[in-house]
Amino acid sequence: MQRSEDEDLLAKAKESSRIFCTRDKDFGSLVYLKKSASAGVILLRVNPNTVDAVHRRLERLLTSRDEKELRGLFCVVESDRYRTRRTVFEQGSKV
Repeated sequence: MQRSEDEDLLAKAKESSRIFCTRDKDFGSLVYLKKSASAGVILLRVNPNTVDAVHRRLERLLTSRDEKELRGLFCVVESDRYRTRRTVFEQGSKV
């Protein structure tokens, strides 16, 4: 699906109950501004100097939250921290 539209990628991930992992910041706009449905998104904010640190932080995120919980979140993983926020569609629902 490498030539697919971003919205189609999110829809496919949701359809197959997968969490979408990306380095493309545009997915934040799709989830929050365009309200595209998602099963959960992990955005990796990485550059060549921070690859190892971002991977360690991602591992912490994945070991601290279970898959069911991650499905309702938009996560931003940086070299020194990660942030999570409920998606627009999941707000008010129990995770």
